[in-house]
Amino acid sequence: MVITMARLMSLLLSDERIVEMIRKGDDQALSWLYNRNLHLISQYIKANHGNDHDASELLQDALVILWERIRRGEFLLESKLSTFLYAVVKKKWLQELVRRRRYTTLEQLDNNPGKDQDALEQIQDKEQVAMVRKCLEMISPLCQKILTLYYYEEKSMTEIAALTGLANEDVAKSKKYQCKKDLEVLIRSAWQ
Repeated sequence: MVITMARLMSLLLSDERIVEMIRKGDDQALSWLYNRNLHLISQYIKANHGNDHDASELLQDALVILWERIRRGEFLLESKLSTFLYAVVKKKWLQELVRRRRYTTLEQLDNNPGKDQDALEQIQDKEQVAMVRKCLEMISPLCQKILTLYYYEEKSMTEIAALTGLANEDVAKSKKYQCKKDLEVLIRSAWQ
């Protein structure tokens, strides 16, 4: 069941979809990204002589950079959006630390950049799975079953109709769409 939640999360709120929302001028995408990444960014900043205010400011700066690049058509999605934001924040924070003269060189703080990113992604993935699981439990049992059959078990609409007692493939398709939208609304509100 955990695989189902992670898979649903990636399908409903993929980075490609968020980039498209930003392209269309949807400010909610930035708010969602801010809430999704603030905890992890704060952990990094506080572990490296910063505070929550520093983390918030840097994440906002990173989101502005992301927004501008996407809106100008200069952004290519080559990694996770969280990876991009983390890299921008880390670079800006290292520059700030040097400016503050806490560190004389960037290398003093940047001993193992891969380790930080792996931990960041693991924490983020666990939080996403838990959040999707919670939201999935809030939709109807029929919707839970339909989404599980479709996304995890990869059943056809005809099979889903038969397994759930729905009249036909078209009814199953319509119900799946409705269930997906219901879950998406819950997930969006959970990240706000």
